[in-house]
Amino acid sequence: MNVTIDQRFRGFEGIAHGGYLGGLLAGELASAEATLRRPVPVDRGLRIDPREDGTRELLDRDELLVRVGPVHLDLRVPSPVSPEESESAAARSVARSPGLHHRFPGCFGCGDGRADGDALRLFTGPVDGRELVAAPWTPHPSLADAAGDVRSEFIWAALDCPTIWAAVFASPQGSEERVVTHRLAVARSAPVRAGVPHVVVGWLLAREPRAVLAGGAIFSAQGRPLALARHTLALAAWGVPLGLDRWRQGTPSR
Repeated sequence: MNVTIDQRFRGFEGIAHGGYLGGLLAGELASAEATLRRPVPVDRGLRIDPREDGTRELLDRDELLVRVGPVHLDLRVPSPVSPEESESAAARSVARSPGLHHRFPGCFGCGDGRADGDALRLFTGPVDGRELVAAPWTPHPSLADAAGDVRSEFIWAALDCPTIWAAVFASPQGSEERVVTHRLAVARSAPVRAGVPHVVVGWLLAREPRAVLAGGAIFSAQGRPLALARHTLALAAWGVPLGLDRWRQGTPSR
């Protein structure tokens, strides 16, 4: 199956959004994990190959870019964040805090340079008094299937950026570390309905010598968990800066 990732679904400029990619390949799988091997370019003809073991691979000619397969996700989930708390948290996001600016305004998941309906615009910030981050999310109708349920690729995308922001806000402000997505596992337990308010949360799970692990969840407004995520972020020479000082206005990009 041939596929081209439209530049609308970018994370970094010219590179496809990792969560969107994982959900696109996972399709109807209720619980799956994506392993990203290489950055995936947008606006380029690629190929999806299904395997007999249930995995699916995204390839650029013969080069493996992403592999997705079934997984069992066992994750301890924190208590829900209310819609009101998520709104307050969003006001403390990088996109909305005075003196800070978003380094990747075109990101499909969390960029503030995108119009409503064109991207998710998840502005994730720290929840007062708790060690997690949150953002309100009312999925746009364009993200849904014919039944009104948000499609897999957009659920995965909504769990990508908030889990990265959990790592950013939990890191020392002066950190010069950067991270990129290595693995993202998502388990969906109930539909996420378009046009209905939800809350997306992220929290730090662990720090390893060369990786940061974060958890994520999408809650209904009533506090029911609808989808969970475990995000493995690899430390790299490029990617998302973990130190909040790197998001201050006037800070050089490198």
